[in-house]
Amino acid sequence: MEKEYLFVYGQFRDSSKNLLDNPTYCGRATVDGKIYRVNDFYPGLISGADGKVLGDVYLVNSSNFEELDEFEGDEYIRTKLRTSTDVYCWVYVYKYDISEFTEIKGGDWLLR
Repeated sequence: MEKEYLFVYGQFRDSSKNLLDNPTYCGRATVDGKIYRVNDFYPGLISGADGKVLGDVYLVNSSNFEELDEFEGDEYIRTKLRTSTDVYCWVYVYKYDISEFTEIKGGDWLLR
């Protein structure tokens, strides 16, 4: 079974981690961007913004992406980004307007 790197910064670091289906933890990293509070339950990452988002890198079965894509829904697009550890990971990037949302200062959803 093929494995892929996944960078997680929101629910997959916390309450929805079980959906990753026995991932291999590879450590902490950051990606360039900012995160915003979409609602009380999950954030949205905007890549390339002037900031850093903290998250965890996992090695996951590529067969899981269909279920993960469905879980994330149409608000996110899965794209590859380079992390601070120089690993290219799949990341779920928020694809709608964030102007009405509050930025999570410091870039760490768990410290919100």
